[in-house]
Amino acid sequence: MALPDTMPGFLLTAIFLGLCTALCVILRSIVDWRARSRGLPLPPGPKPLPIIGNMLDLPRYKPWIKFRDLSRNHGEIAYLNVIGRPIVVLGSHRMVTDYLDKRSKITADRAYNAVVELSGQETNFATLRYGERWRRHRRTFWQQFHPGVVTKYNTIQSNYAHRFLGGVLQSPSRVTQHIKFSLAGILFKMTYGIDITDEHDQNLAMIEAAFVAIDQSTPGHFAVEMFPLLRFLPKWFPGAGSLKLFAECRAANQRLKDVPFGLVKEAAACGEARDCIAAKLLARAGTGLGPADEDILRNVCVVSIQGGTDTSTSALSAFFVAMALYPEVQKRAQAELDSVVGPHRLPEYGDSPDLVYVNALIKELLRWHLVLPLGVPHFTLEDDEFNGYFIPAGTALMTNVWDIMHDPEAYDHPDEFRPERFIRDGKLDPTVRDPNAFIFGFGRRRVICPGRYFAHATLFIHIACVLHVFDVGPPLDEEGWPIKIEYRQSHGLASKPGDCRCTIRPRSRKAEELVMEAQSKAFAPT
Repeated sequence: MALPDTMPGFLLTAIFLGLCTALCVILRSIVDWRARSRGLPLPPGPKPLPIIGNMLDLPRYKPWIKFRDLSRNHGEIAYLNVIGRPIVVLGSHRMVTDYLDKRSKITADRAYNAVVELSGQETNFATLRYGERWRRHRRTFWQQFHPGVVTKYNTIQSNYAHRFLGGVLQSPSRVTQHIKFSLAGILFKMTYGIDITDEHDQNLAMIEAAFVAIDQSTPGHFAVEMFPLLRFLPKWFPGAGSLKLFAECRAANQRLKDVPFGLVKEAAACGEARDCIAAKLLARAGTGLGPADEDILRNVCVVSIQGGTDTSTSALSAFFVAMALYPEVQKRAQAELDSVVGPHRLPEYGDSPDLVYVNALIKELLRWHLVLPLGVPHFTLEDDEFNGYFIPAGTALMTNVWDIMHDPEAYDHPDEFRPERFIRDGKLDPTVRDPNAFIFGFGRRRVICPGRYFAHATLFIHIACVLHVFDVGPPLDEEGWPIKIEYRQSHGLASKPGDCRCTIRPRSRKAEELVMEAQSKAFAPT
């Protein structure tokens, strides 16, 4: 059928009005943008594609490497736009400190993430939005983990470190499992007053289930993050399998949050006081504790487990890899321990000031192996100008901590494990860029991790004790020849060493006796 030579007048009018409306919307957007940006340009970055923007520039595998290259090509501050979501990558020490530390009032927020909420991780105040609720969580956590308090937990940490030595002596090939058991045991005893005595404990199984679920639902790999409306699909819908995974993760996290806290609450109601964080929080709150306030206490307790177990497990696992790869570092640390501690006892916290090289080794471990290579993204609360560029409100700020910790201008041969880089004239050198200033957050967010003091104490006692009584070497083949290993990082949000194989042997018969004696005392009833 032939089309008419001319369109009806009303159709032409409708098309004309539609075009005018679209033009007005575009012009209004341009005017609004110019008013917001005050004529400032966005930071430089790769050219976006229509609709999807820079989605293809957002790396899935080891993103810290891609972001390093992005900073090399576009500058210390680079811009991406992924389906309308602005992202700024801060790729240098100067950019991070100038923006996140000096303008923390604007940059302290966190972005909404559907995966975090669906998987039950929204109560972890590392991911909480900035505001009064976050401040209340932070304040409550700080009361139990500030530097003046954490020394009270040293006995628990030492006991579990000694149990760890015994486990490694008996089955060195299971060192990763022994690490998980030790760290979870410390945190459970400290937080809930519950002593985990073996690897078959139901509480350990509950922790493991929660962490397996969290590991499987790590943000950065799911379509629902870009398209939150997908969360409303039924779980049976094709392609919605991740929603079932999130539901399982949420249930595991909820059990970890409710079950042990409920036991402490029941014990307190029966007059059975436990010496633990949960009991202290309940006692301080008194009888007028409402559901919302109690929920904060539950969150603070469970985040000490979530935040302390997985990250420290990754760091301690990397320690064994480093010792297998750098035997000369191990020998130097052992020589210092032999001189300071001697052959008749294990290292103690009081030895720490004299163990300069061991403390430098821990600093180097935290620099060399970044558990969170990109940290946790910040979020701008309002439009801002920084370094001559316009930063829109709602911009995700990615900090390439890995690149900062591998900056050749700050660290000579940054890919190598060299604790001596932190030592000058026999003391720790305060002029060297300290990893602790970067791996625990920035700006106002840095104070959410007062747990760093506790984490350092846990790492110190485990590492010092291991070095004092064991020799760590590369794995051996069936004929007893060393197998060459390489340090590799997994590419999730939280990075783990990819190959933890090693051999672990007692340094001497005396060292073996020290381990067995310490283990028997650690398991003695109190």
